[in-house]
Parts: sequence; C-alpha cells; structure tokens
Amino acid sequence: MAARYKVYLVTGAIEREGYTLYCSVLFFDPEGNYLGKHRKIMPTYSERLVWGCGDCSTTPVFDTPYGKLGSVICWENRMPLLRTSMYAKGY
Repeated sequence: MAARYKVYLVTGAIEREGYTLYCSVLFFDPEGNYLGKHRKIMPTYSERLVWGCGDCSTTPVFDTPYGKLGSVICWENRMPLLRTSMYAKGY
C-alpha cells in the first residue's frame, strides 16, 4: 500500500515471535520497503496476560524528507525516559 500511494506508512500490527505476541508498529517507505518496527515496551494491566514486553531495542526514529518519523504506543507517551530516548534520536 505504501508503494501504491507513494507514502510513508506507519501501521499497527500484532506480531508473533515464537509463542509470544507483541503489540507493534511497522514502518514502510514510499517504495514499500520495510524500514523497521517498534514493539510496545510494557503492556498495561490485563494486557500482560496476552502481550509480551518489548525490550527497548525497537524504538527507531527515521529521517524522511518531511521530518523525523517514529512512534510510541498508548501510555508510552507518558514514559519520560522513553520520550527522552526519542528526543535524543531527534524525534
């Protein structure tokens, strides 16, 4: 879809690795190439019964002609150290 419309595409997805499910965000460039992903770091409350925890290795910030592109999921917006990490990457 990113290639069809020549846009940067950021989309939520349920990702499975082994027996663990992750709440993730996937990034694609205007040619449709996969750029990377971000896994939710800490599921909230009862989400922990289903989702695995991310390990903070997937907090990318991408340079685009329009500016920086990155993502946080849900209450990660309220995590000061995650925001600090994103700001340090230029987000």
